[in-house]
Amino acid sequence: MSAPSCSGSRACHAISATVIDVVQALIRDRAVDGKVEVADLERMLSLVRRGTMSMDTAFLAQEERCRKDHSRPKGNVGARSNPFQRLMVRPFEHLLFGDPPPFPRPLLANYFTFIEQALEPERDAWEKVCRAVIQALLVVHGNNLTWDHFYSDSRALKTLGTALTRIARLLGTHDGARHWQEIMGRPLVDHPQATLEQIALVRQALLETQRGLNVA
Repeated sequence: MSAPSCSGSRACHAISATVIDVVQALIRDRAVDGKVEVADLERMLSLVRRGTMSMDTAFLAQEERCRKDHSRPKGNVGARSNPFQRLMVRPFEHLLFGDPPPFPRPLLANYFTFIEQALEPERDAWEKVCRAVIQALLVVHGNNLTWDHFYSDSRALKTLGTALTRIARLLGTHDGARHWQEIMGRPLVDHPQATLEQIALVRQALLETQRGLNVA
């Protein structure tokens, strides 16, 4: 019986691996000349569904491994981080992942330029609020503080909602929409400039998040 770890990119596959190990052991035990009848296989699956002592032991061991793994310090959140920038990326963070990602990370440079200009003069105050939230959360969570703690904090959500409302109002004007397109579509030195589709994806994510926060 293998002992899959709870850490790594395939952490969520650990429990399924435990079940597969049990099924595999039953098949090898019941096989005759390397073959298993369908009826025998169905009985094995029924047995697995009800649970076996070996599975109980494996699940308990896996639970302990997962508990230890998730109790380790997560780190990555500290004074050198820019929580306000991360907060403003949160609505379309899912677009930064994939192969290729819908919105590659190098394009964030133009987005941050737009944010810096569009949210003046309150941006500095909002940055201070976000840093204060991080400091308060560090007192509670210590080294186990994750960005999810920050994103779900009511003060951070209020800041995000207020900032996105400002952006939504700006994008609703002719000059604001033109300014958005101009900055987001600027050429980059080391990466192709954003396409109209990529810019539209980010805009849609921002506006949908803003509407959702207002409803909440």
